[in-house]
Amino acid sequence: MRYAFAILMFMFAASFLLADQPDSINVSVAPKISLALDYNLQFRAASYSNIDYTSVKRKSADIFSQYFNLDVIGKFGDRIEMSAKLASYGFAGKYNSAFKMPCEDKDFLFFLETAFLTFKSEKDFSAPYTIYIGKQEFHYGSGLIVDGDNTGLLGAEATVGLSKFLTLDMFVSKVPDENFNFYGINFNFDSLIEFTICQERNDSGFLYKKGLSTKDSDKIEIEYDNKTFYDLRIASDGKKYGYAVEAAQQKGRLSKDNEEKVDYDSYMFSLNGVWHGEIFKKDANASILFTYSGAKGENCFNPTFAKRYDGLQRIGYGTLFAANTADSFIVIPNGYYGINALGFSFDICPFNAVSSGISYFLFSASDAPAGAGEAGFGKIYGAKADLGKELDFFVKYKYKHYFDVIFDFALYAPPSKAYKIFANADSSYLFQLGILSRF
Repeated sequence: MRYAFAILMFMFAASFLLADQPDSINVSVAPKISLALDYNLQFRAASYSNIDYTSVKRKSADIFSQYFNLDVIGKFGDRIEMSAKLASYGFAGKYNSAFKMPCEDKDFLFFLETAFLTFKSEKDFSAPYTIYIGKQEFHYGSGLIVDGDNTGLLGAEATVGLSKFLTLDMFVSKVPDENFNFYGINFNFDSLIEFTICQERNDSGFLYKKGLSTKDSDKIEIEYDNKTFYDLRIASDGKKYGYAVEAAQQKGRLSKDNEEKVDYDSYMFSLNGVWHGEIFKKDANASILFTYSGAKGENCFNPTFAKRYDGLQRIGYGTLFAANTADSFIVIPNGYYGINALGFSFDICPFNAVSSGISYFLFSASDAPAGAGEAGFGKIYGAKADLGKELDFFVKYKYKHYFDVIFDFALYAPPSKAYKIFANADSSYLFQLGILSRF
């Protein structure tokens, strides 16, 4: 796969250069150059009542976080574009390891979040293509396997139009400061069907947890951790109804030492349905979500580069629990593998520029330690243990395109029958105020 990508990149670059060669007389023409600047500023104040269920004592936290970016886009004619995003993240109060994120060591310091060049083929080229080179946000489908998490990855990507309905994407990247390669291909049929194959080759010598290396914290040393993913997604979002069905498999092997190895053979499935309409002549939306992640101990579906963070905080199923298929923001005891979610959400715009909504989630685990209790409703689809439930509520005020204010409230209740595993049984509350401005 890596060699095919390199050959195609060379062919595209060659065709790009050759296409610009004049047929007869050289004529000097000044290129069309344009420059655009955009920026946005985000601020969040959050108060958590309990975030760590491995601690007997309830651990609360109050967090202030800020994000600022300046986006510079330069266009040189119709075929070359430069995009760079200068960003700064700032946190205050994140004393607990649960708040670790990819940008955690860059507090209030400016850095290049993304910086890449875009090369496009000529309009009448038989196989139109676009090449992206530099630090960029790789993203496919719902971000289940591939997402940049608002920090960017250094690499290259090529998009080729094979036909009117079929597009081929290829990408290759390396993790900063680590011997960790990441590459893959994606077929997109008419924006309806996506099929992705990608590989992670982690030879860094350290395991990754929640998408972060354990090199500087837990220091979980390994020989290698190689994963291959096959992902099929079918999705459509119409004016009134939308849906997304996704199924993926993970293969590969984790080698901790010469004797301890884990052969990956796990899978996940997700279903999401959306309705758009009106209630009492007010715009409204409703959705239902179901995800299942098979697991047998460490043989669980756990993509390193899945979408987990938005730069300021952990995101996922539930505003507070913020889970994906393998981990969550809330710190839960060891021994739980494969997180499943069943959720429902509804929002409405009762007044101009104001929207509000509510969500409810049931969480379960596909594998759990002895004494974790029953799966409750999750037994219907094969879950082994309950992982609690969450209720979310939000109110949002939006002033045109420039200014948003949002208030979030979330309540997570741990599983009632897991008192032998969970160190405390207190519920967790989140009160959060967020402000976003963009110009």
